[in-house]
Order: sequence, then C-alpha cells, then structure tokens
Amino acid sequence: MNLRTLTISVFLSAGLMTASMTSVAKEKLYIPVVSKGFMLEFWQSVKMGSDTAARELNVKTSFVGPSDETQVAQQVQLVENVLTQKPDGLLLAALDSNALLPSVERAHAQKVPVVTFDSNVNSDIPVSFVATDNKAAGAMAADAMEDILGGKGKVAIVAHNAGTMTATDRVDGFVQQMKRKYPAIKILSPLYSEGDPQRAMNQTMDIIRANPDLSAVYATNEASTLGVASAVDSLGLAGKIKVVGFDSSDAVVNFLKAGVIQGLVVQDAFQIGYVGMKTLHNVLTGHDVKEVIDIPAVLVTSKNVNNKDIQNIIRPKQP
Repeated sequence: MNLRTLTISVFLSAGLMTASMTSVAKEKLYIPVVSKGFMLEFWQSVKMGSDTAARELNVKTSFVGPSDETQVAQQVQLVENVLTQKPDGLLLAALDSNALLPSVERAHAQKVPVVTFDSNVNSDIPVSFVATDNKAAGAMAADAMEDILGGKGKVAIVAHNAGTMTATDRVDGFVQQMKRKYPAIKILSPLYSEGDPQRAMNQTMDIIRANPDLSAVYATNEASTLGVASAVDSLGLAGKIKVVGFDSSDAVVNFLKAGVIQGLVVQDAFQIGYVGMKTLHNVLTGHDVKEVIDIPAVLVTSKNVNNKDIQNIIRPKQP
C-alpha cells in the first residue's frame, strides 16, 4: 500500500468513525420533564430522581416548571416549547387536569408518548401514571388525625390547587375516610391556597379566628403545610391546634420536631422522578408498562423522623 492509498484509507476510516459517532449521538433519546414547579424541595427531589435515571439510561433530559403552581398558562407554554424540540417522549406533572389536555393530545398526534407523574390529565392518552395513591394517602392522613384527636373535634382543610388531581384526591380521601370511620369529627369545607405558603398562612389564621373551637388543620402539600404550621406557630397555638400535613422540607421537618406539626404524609419524591423516567424509557424501548404505578407514602411523626429509612425519603442524596 503506497502513501496515497494509506492516506485515503485513513480518511475513509475517520469519516466512517465520524458518521458512526454522529449516528450514535442521534440515537440518544431525549426525554424532557415538565413539572408543576421547581421551587419546592419536593420538585427538586423529583428532579434528582429523574436526572439519576437519565444518567443510568444514557438519556438526554431537561427539567422545567412554571414559576409557581398557579401558572397553568405558563406550564402549557412550557409543554408547547418542549414539543417543538421533537422529544422522543414527555414526562409531565399536570397543574390542571383539563387545561393540559390539548397539549397532551398534540404530543399524541406527534407520536410522542406521554407518561404523567404526580398529577394526571383527564385522558387515556398517557401510557402510564406514576404517583402516590393520593386517595389512600388522604385516608392515611385521616387515620393519623383521628389518632391525634381521639375521635372528636373540628378539623379545617387547607389544600393546594383546586384544579389538580392531587389536591382533589387528597381532600376526597381524607374526607371520605373521616365520614366513614370517624363521624364524630366535624370537617370544614376545604380552602385552596394555590400552592402559596403565605396564602395558606393567611387562610389558616382566618379559619382559627372564625372557629375558636377548632381542633386541627389538615394541609395537602408542602407549601400548604408550611403556611399552616407558620400560622399555628405565630399565634402561639403549637400543640393546641394539631396539624397533619403533606410532604416535607427542612422547614416543615423543623416544625414537626418542634411539636407544631404532629404528622406528615410524605411521598418518595426521588422515586417518583426515578420511576417516571425509567417507565417512559421502557415505553420507548418496547417494553410493557403498568397503566398506574403507585409510589407509596409514609407517615412521619416525631417518633420515627430520625429513622434511616425515613431520612432517605425526606432527604434523598444524589447516588
């Protein structure tokens, strides 16, 4: 082989290698995540889970969410923006089960499989829904509340977003369990804080002033729980008005340890993100998946908050 032939051979080999590398790069799946938000520690733990799964699967991903959980139109726009990037699949937590439906239908028309997590849409288009069974979790909160109150009292509910299935199911699960098993406990009509801790705090103060015989408050997500606990603490009513909340953050756990909160129903946010990404990857690689995948919640109290298993859920660490 002369020098010219060798040179051509080398260039051809390099060209084939480059083409091969380009082909591999194009074959890398892109699975974006559109969340209900990103400010709360819950969503940061979800992101940690989805990012971890993406690295394990060699998948390209991104994580976006609106500035707060009232911004339904902003979330719709985020989904629309993602769809213009021609993703291979979409992982979505819907702020509003109806408002996000046209975007999900558009994804379906573009042959982009959708897996929902945390909050679903009113459609059978999503191939799987990865979340805590929120009705069961609401019932768990009701059982915890009854244990705290001893079977009697008046309980207020400060929920988060009225349009989300998470709020609906957590409220319904709580109320139905109370009516079925603990009818002596009076339940006030729920108020909705739109996922805003300050609004939840103000609502709780108004409820307490209007109901001097109030025994407890049930809050349905991290922001609502923080607002409720802040109100009870600032009014000097810690321990007098009981609090059962949802989800956790450093501030919320501190309220639990201080006796302001008596119980927390905590989801495994890391696993929700991790399993969501794995599930959508399974769909894209031709594997069967379950229509609903339950990520069970746990009840956290001052007695078990320092247990290793509970700490792994409350404060997941990057693997």
